[in-house]
Amino acid sequence: MMKKEMNKQICLLSFFLLAAVSCSSEAELADGAAPCRTVLVYLAGDNSLSDEVGAKTDALVAGWRNRRDNLLIYRDSRDAGGTPSLLKAEGDAEHPYAKVVKEYPESNSASPEIFSEVLRDVTTGYPAPSYGLLVFSHGTGWLPEGSYTNPRSGAPSLRSIMEDNGREMAIAGFAAAIPDGQFDFIVLEACLMASVEVAWELRGKADYLLASSAEILSPGFTPVYPAVLEALFRQPEADLQAVADSYYGHCNSLEAPYRSATVSVVRLDRMDELAEAMRGVYACMADIPEEWAGEVQCFDRSEDRLFFDLGCLLERIKEEGGPEARRAATVAGNVLTGTVAGKAATPFFVDIPVFAHSGLTTYIEQGGYPWLNTAWRRTSWGRGVTFGLIQK
Repeated sequence: MMKKEMNKQICLLSFFLLAAVSCSSEAELADGAAPCRTVLVYLAGDNSLSDEVGAKTDALVAGWRNRRDNLLIYRDSRDAGGTPSLLKAEGDAEHPYAKVVKEYPESNSASPEIFSEVLRDVTTGYPAPSYGLLVFSHGTGWLPEGSYTNPRSGAPSLRSIMEDNGREMAIAGFAAAIPDGQFDFIVLEACLMASVEVAWELRGKADYLLASSAEILSPGFTPVYPAVLEALFRQPEADLQAVADSYYGHCNSLEAPYRSATVSVVRLDRMDELAEAMRGVYACMADIPEEWAGEVQCFDRSEDRLFFDLGCLLERIKEEGGPEARRAATVAGNVLTGTVAGKAATPFFVDIPVFAHSGLTTYIEQGGYPWLNTAWRRTSWGRGVTFGLIQK
């Protein structure tokens, strides 16, 4: 963290020095300035989202107005001629364009190995004091690979963040591919990723996480990128709240059912404190009543209820738990409030009433999902907060 803070101070000094020579032309200013931030956008679209990759690339490039910093876009799709490529935004504010700087052989973009290779290419080829990451693909939160469509059957114990022709990347593999302290922020433009299980895996990898508790309806962030992408390059810190507000504002302006969005900005440096508080909750209340799964705010649109609002669960414990459990839930709720830096949700998500949205979800064990219960206990979060207290 000391190195990251020093880099931010250097970049901030550079920012003020540039401001002091504002009489210089834009070209002179851009040509003479060292980059303060490199942002990698990883478009893993070799799947049913392939049609969105081209429009999303165009929207990102249209939003790039910062000639000093670096915007790199890795894209993989099913389109004819869709060779996996690394692009760099070039040109000026009036005429931006994407230049291919590297092509990759056809491969699994949802593998930690390919993701690591792209990340190395970006950080070594386009070094900067600060880095940001944006990932677009399918996502199923902490769920094991293949379980979102069939959660009652057994499946490999992996958590999914990306998908490439049916192959999915485990959350643990995604996190392991990221060096500690690499990113100032991570934006996950993928469904169901604002969960404590995901945030716990990414702690130490970035300062902030922007994600959604529910699904992200197509076309996702594409409509707002041209106007708000520059917020990711603001100094001394990226303005993730501006991105969240822009996305929410756009979705909230639409007619139902497209007026559907949840978005959260999470402080990953608070996850250890939240885990400690949740250990206190589970120590007092190891068995969450299964009937609560039908009453706590849930963000699933299928008959399976798997993603529950953490704040709503804590409120239920405060209402119906014993004295010690109520005290522990109060502490955890306060920590949760400090962990989620910003959040917003539309009144409905398609046909789901949203009566509670704390910014992070979690899982409640249920008798109908015995193997999924076991898989959850084996996640880093499940192991870390329960210590085997849950006996179902």
